[in-house]
Amino acid sequence: MTYEEAMAYIKKTETRGMSLGLHRMRELCRRLGDPQKKLSIIHIAGTNGKGSTAAYISSILGVSGYLTGRYVSPAVFQYEECIQYEDREGVHYIDPELLAALITRVASVSEQMASGGMEAPTSFEMETAVAFLAFCHWQCRAVILEVGLGGEEDATNVIDKPLLSVITPISRDHREILGDTVEDIARHKAGIIKEGGTVIAYQREKRIEQVLAEQAKKKGAALTLLKKDDMMRISADDRGMLFSYQGETFRTGMSGIYQIENACLALETCRHLPPPYSVTIEQQISGIRRAVWRGRFEVVSTEPLIILDGAHNPDGAKALAESIGQLLPDRVRHGIMGVFRDKEYEKMVSYLAPLLTDIVTITAPGERGLPKEILAEAFRRNGCPLVTTAQNVSLALKEVRKRCKKEEVILIFGSLSFFKELPWHDFYGNPIKERENS
Repeated sequence: MTYEEAMAYIKKTETRGMSLGLHRMRELCRRLGDPQKKLSIIHIAGTNGKGSTAAYISSILGVSGYLTGRYVSPAVFQYEECIQYEDREGVHYIDPELLAALITRVASVSEQMASGGMEAPTSFEMETAVAFLAFCHWQCRAVILEVGLGGEEDATNVIDKPLLSVITPISRDHREILGDTVEDIARHKAGIIKEGGTVIAYQREKRIEQVLAEQAKKKGAALTLLKKDDMMRISADDRGMLFSYQGETFRTGMSGIYQIENACLALETCRHLPPPYSVTIEQQISGIRRAVWRGRFEVVSTEPLIILDGAHNPDGAKALAESIGQLLPDRVRHGIMGVFRDKEYEKMVSYLAPLLTDIVTITAPGERGLPKEILAEAFRRNGCPLVTTAQNVSLALKEVRKRCKKEEVILIFGSLSFFKELPWHDFYGNPIKERENS
């Protein structure tokens, strides 16, 4: 298949929907030669912070000289970002030609399974298998594997024994699949814990820590829980965070108050890597500074200041609200938001509406998108002074810019799904490169 044909094939398979369970994935991998068994994997689950934590780990390992693969979901700006590797030179997305070749190989096996009377793999399962093959092709020394949904029955959990299991803060999300209570959700996500394994986690609630401790004990796994008291913020602005962790000082290139927790979880993960992995404190400092994860309190313009944040659930919205309040305390703030209908959008709005001068709501793409009119009504109920709607994010941004003064702020947040529709040609400069070089 050509690249275009491969992309069309993956798009077509999305109609198979989502189906948890490992039987299809195990058979798909078996027929491909079990590439996952040839990899050294750091497996990450959680509700919020998975992407940023993975970015920090990848950056630290990259600057330490380890060719590090990374599997991300979902893609935000371009499909190729799902499968990437990092080295001393930085982050590299999978080449379109290699991607097409690997999709062709996986598609062939998938079709053989279907023609033999088996249930065909889902698009996510095929993408995960493609990622395994890519990491083997690159001969990655380590792989950071991000769970798609949940943990226990997620396609990524086909791996047998990871180097480490990492669990970021857990909250209520995907309740229709993972359970109504946060404890039920935590048990699903703790499904990545393996017999006799090592688990690194940071949680904000004692009841979730208790669930993880119970699940680790059942598996005979060693659990390390980070302590909030070990993290201390020194200073913060829209260009990054200066903080200390267990007495050492670090600076992030990513902003957002929540990045301190993500960075500390990454540091603890790298410090628990078994031999022959070795990461010095200087490499940890450099890796934390270099890490970039787009769409998370990302500055894409400076005059006016425009910030993107993928706050797509209540905890994400609360974290964004805290960052706004602490990093932009005296600024006039304009908002643009779109979100999926299956999220607790009313709670999200309650955190953010009091902080905004005005909001333009849009409908997030796809069938899951919450109608912009319903979202607008939620902002009106929560007291936002000026609420309007727009057909898409480009028109919303055009509208907001008309009333935004040079010293004011535009915040674009909610579902990551519409970020790729932004008019990137209108943004000037390259804040990411500027941060990397500063």
